[in-house]
Amino acid sequence: SRCDLLCVLFPAIRPPQPTMSGDDKKASDPPCQVLFRSKKGVQLHSVPPTPSNPSGISLASGLTTFHSFNPNGSSVLIHKPSIGVIRCDLKSPSLASEAAFLANSGGVQMLTHSTNGSYIVTWERAAKPSGEGEAPPPNLKIWSAADGTYLHGFLLKNLKRESWPAVKWTHDEKFAFHMVTNELHVYDGHGFGRDEVRYSGKIRCSGISSFDLPSKCSLECPTSPPPGKYLLSTFVPETKGKPARIALLRYPDKLGAENAGSGAAPASKSFYQAEECSVKWSPRGDSALILTHTTVDASGESYYGSSNLFLVTGDDGRGKGEGEATNVPLPSNGSGPVVEVGWMPNASKPPTFAVISGKMPAISSLHHGSSAEPTFLFGNAHRNTIIWSEHGRFLALGGFGNLAGGMDFWDRNKLKKIPQYDPSTGADLGTTGNTASCAVGYGWSPSSRYFLVSTTTPRMNVDNGVQLYKYNGLEVTGDSTLVSWNNDDFKPDQLLAAAFVPAPDGEYPDRPQTPPRKRPAGESADAEGGAAATSKPAGAPAGAFVPPAGRYVPPAARRAGGGMSLAERMRKEREGNTSGAVKVKPGVPGMASSAGKKKAPVGMAAEEAASKSKNALRRERQRQAKERAAEAERLKAEEEAKKAEDEAKNAAPIDPEKRAKKIKKLLKQIDELKTKDADDLNDDQRAKIDSEEKLREELAGLAV
Repeated sequence: SRCDLLCVLFPAIRPPQPTMSGDDKKASDPPCQVLFRSKKGVQLHSVPPTPSNPSGISLASGLTTFHSFNPNGSSVLIHKPSIGVIRCDLKSPSLASEAAFLANSGGVQMLTHSTNGSYIVTWERAAKPSGEGEAPPPNLKIWSAADGTYLHGFLLKNLKRESWPAVKWTHDEKFAFHMVTNELHVYDGHGFGRDEVRYSGKIRCSGISSFDLPSKCSLECPTSPPPGKYLLSTFVPETKGKPARIALLRYPDKLGAENAGSGAAPASKSFYQAEECSVKWSPRGDSALILTHTTVDASGESYYGSSNLFLVTGDDGRGKGEGEATNVPLPSNGSGPVVEVGWMPNASKPPTFAVISGKMPAISSLHHGSSAEPTFLFGNAHRNTIIWSEHGRFLALGGFGNLAGGMDFWDRNKLKKIPQYDPSTGADLGTTGNTASCAVGYGWSPSSRYFLVSTTTPRMNVDNGVQLYKYNGLEVTGDSTLVSWNNDDFKPDQLLAAAFVPAPDGEYPDRPQTPPRKRPAGESADAEGGAAATSKPAGAPAGAFVPPAGRYVPPAARRAGGGMSLAERMRKEREGNTSGAVKVKPGVPGMASSAGKKKAPVGMAAEEAASKSKNALRRERQRQAKERAAEAERLKAEEEAKKAEDEAKNAAPIDPEKRAKKIKKLLKQIDELKTKDADDLNDDQRAKIDSEEKLREELAGLAV
């Protein structure tokens, strides 16, 4: 039109465009979905981004055993023992058909999707052969996720959970890897539906018990493998006195020494005290965290065994295509186990990971993704679980399982606890966090705005239900404008599982914290007055308990910092020392880190070296060199004296009869060795046979 033409020729006269507020932007996002699987059936509930009218729908009825989401969240596979595996569409949810999506899948016990959701892998117990002399039918099966067509099968009688899935695809599904005894077979990732399926390559690895591949790979990252190359990890456990070995291989050109014509592995490490291994890949796919574990701690310090944490990289960034394996320095200085570790999942941000280590109350720390050096300490608390939000902005630290269920919510960008605000008044509720007792399942929504905690059977047979929290830890389970389910329907022991439905990358934007609602002037004054009534005493330390106004406080607890009563001590032990969260600078005393430390002479502390001049350090090195030379001279003199003493003993007269008896015994042993195969003899046995002529001459000279 003429108006549009004028706007193009003269941009200054373009009419102003309407802008969207923060709430309008959130309202435009699709609602998150939560799948509930109970003994009565399967339900799908929506959680809107802003208060509205949430809804729920039934997907299936009857008892189910497990489920698996497609990675893009478009569908879910649910196993019903009476029917088999059924498929439910989540984009346009409705009551699922009672027909099985996978044929003859009633006995399936484990199920998962491929990396991009194109294929389905199932495992069931091996059946008996149909006839004498025939092989059992395959029980590890690969299906098409599009229409449920059976494509190919393998026979796998025994399956360990740590090695599941037994078939794994690369991040682009170009290749598929299948582990057999001492080998990995490589298949065309899209070739399982052909008439003849054969592996196109193999990787030899003696004693391999598990392997892993990254599910994502950032090709823009300079340390990522070049196009057409794929990183994978292999683990060989400790057996018969031989150390365990973890290796990072690159298919198809760097597969290690066991594969002829292939280059050396980019990175590998051998170590003892490693029976099990868990691998967590970085979101860029160029490095991995290796957490090893033993069931028995040889030092006797831990009832739960010992553990070690390593960072293995496929490329150290020096341009040679070589990686390295390093121990992750922990703020606990190696005392106590490594409880949990987790990567920040956003590949567009600098890589980083969080670690919980040490004895309870354990210390939580943030580490650099390349050097593994600690960069921030969250403090000590009873925590054993790390849960990153999908965008990597928010981090939840929980104490679930055998702990009380405490939770802390942090902002990764600000390195501060996220404050809670009253949604109706906007009043600051502090950063005390929440407690989710009896938690079994947990997870962030794909929008990173909600956090879910579930109590399910058979782990917990009472108080089953789902609690929903905002990203700052404020519970909103009772808000009918956000929650459409009723937890009373699942009590006492009806809920089997509950989880957020995943979403494709980029479905939800990365949003910062929502600022608090502005309060009227009078309301602010009232809130400030209330806050003044409960303000801390002068000189009270950070984190000191402040009782609400009007509550009786015993005299022993009225001084700054609280009292030392049993209740006070229990509260401090439960809450830990999260107020001591600090950034870590290179070279901080007490940290197991080598960054930023000044090199000192052997035996001298780094702090002492930093306080001395160059001339003083040079004189110190000279003095230590003289001491080492004097010590070497003393040891040499002692060795010469001992040698002279031995020679004097050997020069003493020898009893001919005793010597002849010993020589005859040696000759008898030589005759026995001659009857054995020469290839089975070791070097000492061959040397003994070579000394036969000399022994016979000595025996003849004794004339006994």
